[in-house]
Amino acid sequence: MAFTDNCDLFGSLHEDGVNLAGRHVMRQRPSLFNYGTAQVAANPKLWCEPKVDVAPDVLNFANPIMTVVPPLPLANTGYGVNYCLQITKAEVDFHPGNVFTLPPELGSLPPQRFAAHVVVCAGIGCPPRDIVDRLEPVGSKDLTGAADRDRPQGPLTPLPTRRLECFCLEVFAVGHVEVEGDALAPVLDGLEIVDIEPDGLEDSLECYLELLIKLGILPQLRVAIPRFVFDILDLATITLAATPISAAVPNNPAIEQHQLKVFVDVSVAP
Repeated sequence: MAFTDNCDLFGSLHEDGVNLAGRHVMRQRPSLFNYGTAQVAANPKLWCEPKVDVAPDVLNFANPIMTVVPPLPLANTGYGVNYCLQITKAEVDFHPGNVFTLPPELGSLPPQRFAAHVVVCAGIGCPPRDIVDRLEPVGSKDLTGAADRDRPQGPLTPLPTRRLECFCLEVFAVGHVEVEGDALAPVLDGLEIVDIEPDGLEDSLECYLELLIKLGILPQLRVAIPRFVFDILDLATITLAATPISAAVPNNPAIEQHQLKVFVDVSVAP
């Protein structure tokens, strides 16, 4: 049976192609996946993952490997701590799962679902104690000893560091794709951060990350199903819409056979 027997247009993405494209982007634009303060960005020996795999052109054209970000502020001190955050792996798996193994909390990959696996390494640079003992508070105080909150705050003074205290987290997520109006929208079904203790800390981080994904990231990943209007001679309007669910097309989009499949109908109006 041809893919277009029950629709006018058919499109699919294979997990191998998605992961290959993802690795290509990570090598071509490493600054999208690596973030650190100025001191850290200038010294790869401080990075949590110093061996960042980049394409030759990144080095040939002196493109940045790490995006420079402000120091992590220490409240009411005027100082900031050096740190870095690096996404070292990102991959997807379409049902049936075979790219990676989900943690027991998420079980096996259900039908019509996709999984994502991300490894994040981060660390902060705690300055040596002898340096901290010599530091003086930054900023002015009034006669009562309280901080002058009415005066504009200047830039943070980054505390020097010799190394970063690094850690890596594995994040797994399971989701599916729905048709919402004229767009394909990914939906998060479950999320798990592996091996964090105590449980309350893990639950809090998972709650925050789940909110961030649902409210901040997934809305940006909606893919519109376009409407094309041909103005040549005012002949016709061609509209693309997702094929309705039926016995012939039980899932649309469909996540199966390691692919994300989309079935589309085309209508022509004068």
